[in-house]
Amino acid sequence: MLSSLIQIFQVFQVASAVVVTAVLFALAGITLAGSVVGLIVATPLFVIFSPVLVPATIASTLLATNLSAGALFGVTAAALIVWLLK
Repeated sequence: MLSSLIQIFQVFQVASAVVVTAVLFALAGITLAGSVVGLIVATPLFVIFSPVLVPATIASTLLATNLSAGALFGVTAAALIVWLLK
């Protein structure tokens, strides 16, 4: 009796795995298609606004890098002060 329940459970596992795999593949395909459509729509905008976007990207990257470095230096200084006080 128990062995037949195990076999039924294994069949259910396989069937549910097949269904979940198919659903996930479908979602991946829909996501890929949406990304391609979005890229096709956005490419002309990137070309038109590239004189503004490229400097803005460079400035944003430098700002984020400087903020991260400042925070890291502050944490390092606090750690050194705690280490010296011990």
